[in-house]
Amino acid sequence: MSQDANTGRMYAGQPVEDRQRQRRARFLESGLTVFARDGYANSSVGAICKDAGLSSRQFYEEFSGRESLLLELYEHIDRECRDAVTKALAVTGDASALVRIDAATRAYIESVGTDPRRARVALVEVVGAGPKVEKFRLELRRVWGAMLADAVEAAAGHGEVPAGDYDMRVLAVIGAVNYVVDAWSGADPRPPLDDVIAVLSRVILGAVRA
Repeated sequence: MSQDANTGRMYAGQPVEDRQRQRRARFLESGLTVFARDGYANSSVGAICKDAGLSSRQFYEEFSGRESLLLELYEHIDRECRDAVTKALAVTGDASALVRIDAATRAYIESVGTDPRRARVALVEVVGAGPKVEKFRLELRRVWGAMLADAVEAAAGHGEVPAGDYDMRVLAVIGAVNYVVDAWSGADPRPPLDDVIAVLSRVILGAVRA
């Protein structure tokens, strides 16, 4: 049944559209849990449905398969991370390079790393998940690279860092940060967040000032 046909309909005293949104949200939450717990390669639609308490028929009404669910999860996590970093950079726009790096690093870690499932899915499980996912991952990496290169160029304009090959430097930074965040997120016990930010800030500042 089309979405238009569902508009205004009620089911068990609740608008059909609200129930559909809630169902989709349950599948996304269960996908996050199952992909992080079992690994994307070892996951199944059945396991996701069991975790969500919903049927496979309902799953395929929302997604074409595991891959489409993974892509939506990844896009959602990545967008929230970029929004958090963009906001942190905007708020600290007049501050020193180190203050801005600290703020952006904290915003990123708190967005992706405080829930180990998010870190696992966005930083590990998307790697090697198939050509379509890999293409999307590389597209998002380019988006991150362009955003961070712009931030470094702004710092260079203020004389805080030297001009240079920012595109390559930020790619190196992205790899280092993601590796550390994944390790920190899954650690038990976790090292203090301030210690991780201090280490990563030194790494990032060293890369852009080199």
